[in-house]
Amino acid sequence: MDLRYNDIYLKGKKEERERWTIKIISNGLKQNLSLDMIASIADVSVEEVKQVIKDNHLKD
Repeated sequence: MDLRYNDIYLKGKKEERERWTIKIISNGLKQNLSLDMIASIADVSVEEVKQVIKDNHLKD
């Protein structure tokens, strides 16, 4: 496999995961879930949830 293709593929997968994480966090906030619950569902740390909220101007 061409290494450039592999790099592009992995970058795309990372960006897709980031989009899903933002969507999960946004939906969790809309449902008034706790940050701990959102972190568990999104499979990230509470600190990462807080950072996503801040970076994407989501309301907590």
